[in-house]
Amino acid sequence: MAKENIPKTMRDFVESMGKKDVEKTLSYLTEDAEWVTPILTLKGKEAIKKYLSSEAVQGMKVTETGNGIIVEENKAFFEHVIEVSYGGKNAKALAICAYEFNDEKIKLLRTVFDRLLVAQQVSGGIPKMLVNQIVKQTEKMVE
Repeated sequence: MAKENIPKTMRDFVESMGKKDVEKTLSYLTEDAEWVTPILTLKGKEAIKKYLSSEAVQGMKVTETGNGIIVEENKAFFEHVIEVSYGGKNAKALAICAYEFNDEKIKLLRTVFDRLLVAQQVSGGIPKMLVNQIVKQTEKMVE
């Protein structure tokens, strides 16, 4: 893919996810695409389709921020804030995605975000107390 076309493709890809247009989202991927996240690794279009159709990406919104999109040859990095809804609770976190392209399609996507921050926002009861305790202990170590 021409370097100058990569940012638009990435923006169109995340926009189609936000619109829950699973088929359009899949059209940006190679058949053997792989998506690695802090939670799971998805291999192939069928696994990614199942994920995109799940509750895990409900109400997803991506807002470009910071460095935005940086492209180098067939690789690109995308800094953004991701907002999603888990079990009816909203979560928001800074994320970085690394994309690798093969010809005109996304072959590899690696997403990084703070799982602990997301857990703080969507958990309740005892799980929330445990997550908050971990955060407090970490903060004490850097004081």
